[in-house]
Amino acid sequence: MAKGQEQAKTRGKKTKNILNYPRSGVHGWTRFLPSIRLLVVGGLSIIILLCVLFSIGYAATDVPEPNIEATGQTSTIYYNDGKTPIGQYKVQDRKSVKIDEISEPMRKAAIAAEDTSFYENRGISIKGLSRAVVGVVTNQYAGGGSTITQQYVKNFYLTNEHSLDRKVKEMFISLKIDQQQSKDEILANYLNTIYLGRRSYGIEVASQNYFDKSAKDLDVSESALLAAMIQRPGAADPADNPEAYQDRFDYVVKSMVDEGFITEEQAAKVEMPEVKEASKEESLKGQTGYMWEYVRREALRKLDIDEAQLDRGGYIITTTFDKDRMKQAEKAVKDLPPDQPEGLQAGLVSIDPDSGGIEAFYGGKNYLDQAFNVSTQGHAQAGSTFKPFALVAGLENGVRLTDRYPGSPTTFNSDGTTWRPTNYGGATYGPVTLLKATQSSINTAYGALNIQVGPEKTVDVAQRAGLSGNCTDKQIDTGDTRNCTIDLTPDMSVVLGTPSVKVIDMANAYSTFASNGVKHDAHAIKTVTQGEEDEEIFKSETKGKRVFDKAVMAETSYALTHVISDGSGSYAQQLGRPAAGKTGTTDENRAAWFSGYTPNLATSVVLYREVDGKSKSIGAYGGRSSVTGGSFPVQVWTEYMKDALEGTKVEQFPERGELPDKPKPKNTNAPAPPPEPKPEPKAPSENGSDNGGDGGSEDKAPIDKPSEKPKDDEDKGKDKEKDADGSKDSEDSKDSNDGREDNGSSKDADDSKDSTGGSDDDEEEPPSVPVEPPDTKDPEPDPPTDEGSDGGIGVND
Repeated sequence: MAKGQEQAKTRGKKTKNILNYPRSGVHGWTRFLPSIRLLVVGGLSIIILLCVLFSIGYAATDVPEPNIEATGQTSTIYYNDGKTPIGQYKVQDRKSVKIDEISEPMRKAAIAAEDTSFYENRGISIKGLSRAVVGVVTNQYAGGGSTITQQYVKNFYLTNEHSLDRKVKEMFISLKIDQQQSKDEILANYLNTIYLGRRSYGIEVASQNYFDKSAKDLDVSESALLAAMIQRPGAADPADNPEAYQDRFDYVVKSMVDEGFITEEQAAKVEMPEVKEASKEESLKGQTGYMWEYVRREALRKLDIDEAQLDRGGYIITTTFDKDRMKQAEKAVKDLPPDQPEGLQAGLVSIDPDSGGIEAFYGGKNYLDQAFNVSTQGHAQAGSTFKPFALVAGLENGVRLTDRYPGSPTTFNSDGTTWRPTNYGGATYGPVTLLKATQSSINTAYGALNIQVGPEKTVDVAQRAGLSGNCTDKQIDTGDTRNCTIDLTPDMSVVLGTPSVKVIDMANAYSTFASNGVKHDAHAIKTVTQGEEDEEIFKSETKGKRVFDKAVMAETSYALTHVISDGSGSYAQQLGRPAAGKTGTTDENRAAWFSGYTPNLATSVVLYREVDGKSKSIGAYGGRSSVTGGSFPVQVWTEYMKDALEGTKVEQFPERGELPDKPKPKNTNAPAPPPEPKPEPKAPSENGSDNGGDGGSEDKAPIDKPSEKPKDDEDKGKDKEKDADGSKDSEDSKDSNDGREDNGSSKDADDSKDSTGGSDDDEEEPPSVPVEPPDTKDPEPDPPTDEGSDGGIGVND
């Protein structure tokens, strides 16, 4: 072999074995395992590559100009016309101070809460960065782990965008800031830029707003609370709900002990400090403040931004609020009698069924006096306004309006539990159709229906329609019940409205009925734009989702129109167009409702009384011995709807159709079929006619127009109980059970004219077409406030 060839061969072998892969001298598959040499060389190569990339990234990243939010561009909210402003979100209070003007406890509390290695790290936390990278990649970013320097960089130079690019930039800028500024300068800048609620930017303004003192005078407890608020400044106002920050407050104090900032003995004396009440702005008086606050919370949630970004982001927010309808809602409530008992609250929410947009609400008399929004935050037992959910559940499962149920007090048994509801005023009926039970709000009949279809299905319908889910124990304990319903549990009594619901949820649910079964999420923001070119960055979803069958909804609306045409909501006939709805009054007269709708607008109204956080009976008010759903609530509803719908097209409800053909659950509480009536000989009249009239003509009851104002109990037809156990049963037995056109409605309408009322709602208002002239009936005393108790569950009907 030539010498040159041998050298080339040897040179090739040496080159091949530099990494010793596959490993020489090793046989089988194990020779493909990397050698230690390969691992070392590979590891060093990766380190060198990362160093090179890091150097390039560090050199290429400049400290940018402060972001848009940091420069403080005002965000503005408008009515639904997009032109009339409601208010603004902007930076109003900001004052920077030097590090020696911030108390030592405050500095130490911030470090204990946010970055215990602040004075040791170089501006970044490798552990925190790693967790953030994994979170972004897996789309499970939960925040946290950033150093104080990184948080300062994010707040002042960048945004809250959850992206890997933003996190990398944050890292390089933090490293440079750490080189350019001292630790004390960084800490001071950080504390001067953080947002701490109450539109307070920086520790100095926050200290003044919460404790009426300078930041240099903050003690340990005050400092610990402010440090606890850094993470979630908008969770609650500590003056109203300090419990929202208790856990974080305790963590900060413990961390201060762990870092040696305070002793165990000092920590034992630290308690949640007393916070002064928030000051008010005149620009937020009346209903404006309620709109301002509600839109603010919705924007933070839907835009996924914090309060600092909203106040400084230059957003243009167009809402769904209609300026005229807002005024009309306020006027309708203010027209209530002035002699209101202490703690009386009124709420109203009106929703567009086609989109879910909140057209109007009434939050309270004045936001500056009461920031609590009755319509979106307040809860009141639903009473009979909850019954339509059981009605829908029945119609979905084979029940028909002609089906019969017990109209008299009955003891129900379910899974070993007994329950004996009663009707309003202790009234009794014979067997009644479901249509009659709806029209007259008969508790016993609806109790039987709820047991027949199952309370869990009633609750399911309520939530599909628009009610929030049941509150958790934690939500109840913390008082954070803004997004839930209290006591929404599937039991026998739920049908009578034992859950405490928000007005906005009830309006949303009835809006789903109005839209013929298409549910839209209630919302107040239509669109959001930003920037000089008004780039649209958010638009509300208005398509909706079908949650109920069309025929079921048409049947439901048909039944609920009878509440207005022949039942307790008769005052709403003054609206002068097709409308459906339901009255509701709770036990001991603690709350009174009317929820109703036309095909193009759904509105819910409630009156309830609360004193020192406790529910109280409304009692006598406005010349009435008691307030029921068929009195002032339906009056407010009608007056608002008349104004709101003036000039709009009169729309009809959909025609009734073929209901779902499903096996009907067994009704274990169905009344026995009535016996066939025996023919009776007719007594001859004095003038020879069969009907006792003159010339054989039929005597008819006078037809009255709807009352101009809701009447009190003593104004109604009297001596009803005399007929409750007798003639009514025989008349009701004549209802047709197989007619789809009227579902027994014609007989039920007649039946309602001489019934006892049966529930709170039937007692609230007389039918608009009485059978007997009023002067043929005896006076009836006012019912006591606890009449109609259903056996101790807390609801009248």
